[in-house]
Amino acid sequence: MEFMIFTATTTDGTQIQDITARAGVFNQEEVDSVPEMFNEYLTLGAEGSGYHFIVYRDGEQVLGFAIYGFRDLTDGVYDLYWIAVDPNARRKSVGRKLLTACEEAVRAEGGRIMIAETSGTAEYETTREFYVSMGYVNEASIKDFYSVGDDLMIYAKRI
Repeated sequence: MEFMIFTATTTDGTQIQDITARAGVFNQEEVDSVPEMFNEYLTLGAEGSGYHFIVYRDGEQVLGFAIYGFRDLTDGVYDLYWIAVDPNARRKSVGRKLLTACEEAVRAEGGRIMIAETSGTAEYETTREFYVSMGYVNEASIKDFYSVGDDLMIYAKRI
């Protein structure tokens, strides 16, 4: 079976939640937020909810997902809300292909900048390295944003 990227459907919800829970870096509040976003996406659609969900599948198995959306009150700026890969599928370009697909979709919609926000803790070092390897630049950081010792790191890419 060829690996492909699809718009997420109802049947992907359980696997998306499972990947989020098994990723190993998200706290419980973050894990719990994904099904809320997914339900909003299913109920209101991508335009109504502001969340575009895509999945990377091998047959029926979801190996990773990404969520992106337009940033209100901007001219062509989009947020990458989430990107997560099944721990068993890491180092197989799943994240790269998902992020590239998000960027291509944003470009097709007239977007000009993609923003990715992440933590400054050691657990997210590989995430930050991933963004840099994909052409993102650390534009800003806010010390102690999430909690004391956990900085907000803001990466951006002009697309």
